[in-house]
Formats: sequence, structure tokens, C-alpha cells
Amino acid sequence: MERFINKTLGEGTKLTWGEIQKYDWRIAKVIDKMQKGEPFATKYGPLIILPDPAVEKALKSNDKNFSRAKLKTSDNRTISFGDLITNKEFGGGTSGSGGGSDNTTATESAQCVYAQAIWDNPRTSFSPEEIAKAYRKCDTDATTEQILKISDDWVQSSIMGAKLLKRVLGKKRYTWHRGSSWVQAMDTRFKRLNKIDRNFTNINKWTPADIWIVAKGAESRYDLDSATTLAELNNMLLKAYSARDIIGISLKKIGKRPKVVQVNYKKPFKAPLFVRTTYGKRGYFKAKDGYILYNDGEIQFRTYPEFQCEIIGKTAKHGKVSFGKIQDALRDVGAPLMEDRNDIRREWRDDKSKLSAKWYGLYSQTKEQRMTSEEFNEEVFDKDDNWATSKYLVTQLFLNIKGKEQAFLEQIYRYAKSQSTTSAVHLKLL
Repeated sequence: MERFINKTLGEGTKLTWGEIQKYDWRIAKVIDKMQKGEPFATKYGPLIILPDPAVEKALKSNDKNFSRAKLKTSDNRTISFGDLITNKEFGGGTSGSGGGSDNTTATESAQCVYAQAIWDNPRTSFSPEEIAKAYRKCDTDATTEQILKISDDWVQSSIMGAKLLKRVLGKKRYTWHRGSSWVQAMDTRFKRLNKIDRNFTNINKWTPADIWIVAKGAESRYDLDSATTLAELNNMLLKAYSARDIIGISLKKIGKRPKVVQVNYKKPFKAPLFVRTTYGKRGYFKAKDGYILYNDGEIQFRTYPEFQCEIIGKTAKHGKVSFGKIQDALRDVGAPLMEDRNDIRREWRDDKSKLSAKWYGLYSQTKEQRMTSEEFNEEVFDKDDNWATSKYLVTQLFLNIKGKEQAFLEQIYRYAKSQSTTSAVHLKLL
């Protein structure tokens, strides 16, 4: 594999006819950019190449007589393929471990391609040649070179994931999607319906699926665009999932014990059990946070700097929930809403005595240490507006949910772990 990787293009080298012909995806990318009027990187700077049916036909058939063809640009220049230069769009300058979104694109796309390889050949050795062949059957937004350059631990994760998915999903033939037009259509569909329902702040809370698989012919069996609500779309996806026709898959780097978990499908939601609330692990005035403790972990509430909460399990953190969704959870369980955090912050800056009086009224309803308002003021007056806002809202929140702690806990937990009653069914590979 190292020999194959070392032959990939470096960023800034010439994108010659021969380099383009090495990979079908490069041919398709050149034609697509010409047809869409997207600029190419050239030694003269970015230039738009005008579409030419004869050149497109020659690219598809590898007619080498066109290797020195003259290309017309939108600014009336004439250039040749030798004037084009590579960038990351054409596989130039990619790196092994990478970072950020580039590496995510590569590793998630790799899982698609490695799975396709084992679907093609259950005894595959996942050689570069087999990966390149499988790549052409997938619809992802990473290049072949990016996928072949993922680090060894991600290679192993992709292999284990492919084997596990093959064992779970069987023989049905799929198209594997990551960042494709099909995925983009799903994103658009979600945004349209979420504007109506306003259940989620982003698509990852509706479904954390990183890749999607669509069975051959499944597109015509489910009219997903006809859905008028997220609940209706969820029901369609549930039927498609049950038939193993359309499946969203959430990915993590796979460890020594790979497993696949179904989320929001059949298996009843296992609600966490409320234990108690605490206004601070070291005392009320020692920290700005507060906690809801449950049987398998805790939920921390505080400013980050905006007020929100985070689920902290015994072995890992499970996600944050925004101020707006906390308010939604209060509405859902019939509890009073918290005051606006910006109003609290502004009031503390402008008139500490006024807010402190309200705050002391809340504090007096808790089971914390008894003290006079003067003693309370001595504790809080030196706190900044961030600390004061955080602790005030923690106090108000815990009082508002009194007697409804279990119901509130379930709502928050579902949302943070994408197990809302309005979240979509998906597989989780970990």
C-alpha cells in the first residue's frame, strides 16, 4: 500500500491528461466542473473552462489525440491540460492522519468503501486495487487517495466495521452514501420539516447518521419527499429500516469489541432513574453549576458561557442540550420556564441588590444552609455576571421541576442522546 500511496499527486503539480485518466472519479470531476462552470486551479490562477462535447467524449473514451487539446476559458484564453494544477479537490496534498472535517470525510467515506469491498467479495483482503474498485460503486465525497491514506487505526476500524455490517445486514445489495446528493436531499428534507416542527437545533439531534445505505430499487419504494412532518418522515424511515432498505449509520472508531446498536427502533427506551439534585458537589457557593444525579450518571447544568447542560455517564460524556431545548423540556412536562438568561445577566450588572433579593427568595426555598439575606449577599456580591447567571438559573430550574424531576430527566436524556420520540431510527457502529 505504501508504494501505491507514494504515487498520489502532490498539491500544485500538473493535472495532465494522463493523471486525469488514472481514475474514473477524476474524469467525472473534470467534466462536472466544466458543465457547472466551476473554476479550475491553473498556473494562471483560477479559470473557468467552457464545456466542449468533443473534449468530454474524449475524456470518457481516453482518446489520447485530445491530450493536447486547446481548452477555451470564460475570459477568452486558450489553455491546455498541462496548464491545470492539482489541489485537494483532485487528490493533491492529502495526508495520512489529517485533521478536522477533511479527516472525517475520509474516514467516514472509507467505511462506505470498505463495506462495499466486502459486499463485492466476502474474502477480500482490502487491497488498494479492491478499495479502488469498491470506491467506484459508492457515492461519497472523499477521493480514492484520501481513503487510501487514512491512518492504520482507522483502516482497522473500517475493516472491523465492514465485517460487522456484513454479518448483520446480510446479502442485500446497497449503495453506500456519504456527502452525496442523496444525503444532501435528506438534509434539505429535514430542514424543511424542522421549520414546521421546530423540534431540533440541528440534523445531528434528529439523526446522528454519518453514512446512509440505500438498497437497490429502494428509492422508488419510498416517497420521502411527500412527508409533511418529521413524524411522518420518521415513520417512512422506520418502515424502510424494518425492510433493511434505507439505514442511517452513526460511526465511531471501533475498539477491540466491535458492536452495532439499534437506536429508536422497537427496543423500548430505557429511561434513566432520577436520584436527586445537588446545587454543587462542594457546596452551593463553591461552584456555579448544579447536577441532576441519576442511576447511571449525572447531568451538569451551568453556563458554557451560554446556559446549557451536559450528560455525563459513568464511562463517557453523551452530549449537551441548549438553553432553548431545556425550556422545551420544561414545557413538555408542564413546569414553569426559566427567566431569560440575558435579562439575568443584565440585571446583575445593573442592579445587584435587586436581583440578589429575588435570588435569595429562591435560595430560601432550597434545603441549603439557612442564612440571612445579608449573609447571602456577602457570599454572592463578589461573583461576576457569568457565575451569578449560572447559579441563579440552576436554582430556579431545580425549583421549577420539583415533583417532576423524573419526567424532566427523561426529556433531557432523550434529546441529548438523540433518542427523542421524534428522532429517527438508525444504527450505531462502535
